[in-house]
Amino acid sequence: MTKNNNDRPIIQSNGYDGSEPTRICPHCDKEKPISDFGFRNMGDGTIRNQSWCKECR
Repeated sequence: MTKNNNDRPIIQSNGYDGSEPTRICPHCDKEKPISDFGFRNMGDGTIRNQSWCKECR
């Protein structure tokens, strides 16, 4: 029996070079690895990345 999991995120791997993804902090305008950002619990069970980096927060 094959289990179909439609809840899994789609990850784009085209052009992926193996390095950690980065984003720009809107407070300090520096490009930093995604691990420099924390997580935020939205209260409804949704968890997402903080917009500001850990250093600015």
